[in-house]
Amino acid sequence: MIQMNQRHHNYGLTRFLPAMLLVALLIPGISLQGQDPVEFQLSVSGSDVDYSSTDPAAFGFTSVVSALQTLGDAALTQGYQLGIGNDPDLLQITSTTTLVTGPDGAAPQFDDVNIFANGVTQGIVYSFTGAWTLIFDVDTPLLEIEIQLVDGPLTGASTATVTDVAFVDDLGDPMIPNVVVVGGAAVVPSGVDVSVTLTPYEGALLIRGDASGDGVFDLSDGVGILDYLFNGTPSTCLDALDANDSGNISITDAVVVLCAMFCSGSPPPANPFPGCGFDTTTADPLDCLAFPGCA
Repeated sequence: MIQMNQRHHNYGLTRFLPAMLLVALLIPGISLQGQDPVEFQLSVSGSDVDYSSTDPAAFGFTSVVSALQTLGDAALTQGYQLGIGNDPDLLQITSTTTLVTGPDGAAPQFDDVNIFANGVTQGIVYSFTGAWTLIFDVDTPLLEIEIQLVDGPLTGASTATVTDVAFVDDLGDPMIPNVVVVGGAAVVPSGVDVSVTLTPYEGALLIRGDASGDGVFDLSDGVGILDYLFNGTPSTCLDALDANDSGNISITDAVVVLCAMFCSGSPPPANPFPGCGFDTTTADPLDCLAFPGCA
C-alpha cells in the first residue's frame, strides 16, 4: 500500500473516519431531518488506450471521479468517502489529484488518499466546523486518477483486452464504503463504472507524413519522402512516409504532404495525424521502428 501524503493526513483519523461517517444508517435515500429523501450518483470516467505491445507500461489514461445529486432538494454535503478498484494484472494507479475546493479555493480540512495495487480510496471532510459545504447539483469532479498499464499479460498481446475501473467497498483496513455525508448522515450513492479497451499495436507511435520524425509538419517532410525515393536516404519509420496509408511509398505521398501545406482545400495525411498514434493498417509491409517526435 502506498500512502499518498496529501493534505492534513493523520493515520489515527484515517481509521476513525469510516466510523465517523457510519454513525448514520447506511441506507439509500435516507430521510434527513424530515426532508424528502436525497440520492447521489458517483461516476468514474476512463478512455480506451492504444499501446505498444512491447512496452505497455509507457501508456496510460486519466480517470475522473464525479458526484451528482439525482433526487431531492439541493443537499449541503459535508464530505464523502469512495473506493475505486482496478485489475492489478493490467492497471496500476500511479497518482491522484483532489479536485474539490471550497470558497476562495479553500482545501478540505481532511483529505486522505490511499493507493493500493488493486485500487484507491479517498476520505474527505470539507470543514470540521461546517464552515463550508458543497452542493452536487451538477456533475462535480472530485478526484483525478492517473492510471498506467502494467507489463505482464499485456506484453506481447495481439488482441484487445477490456477491463473495468469500478466502485468497490472492500479496499482498506478498515474497509472504506462509498458514502456521501449530508447533515451528519451517510447516504449510500449509486455508482457508474467504466470499461476501457486496451488495444495492442506493434511498432512505435508516429505522425503520418512527418518524414523527418521530429514532430513538426513542414516542407522538410515532403523533401524527406523524395530523398527516400530518389536518393536512398534511410528511414526508421516507413509508415510515416506513407502519407496516404496506401501500404507503399511513392511520389504520391510527397504530393499529399506538400499539397496539405500549400494547396488550398487539399486533405491532410491519413491518420494518425496531426497527433501521435499507431499505424492501424497491419496488412502492409511497412513498419515503424522508431519515431523521435513521439518518444
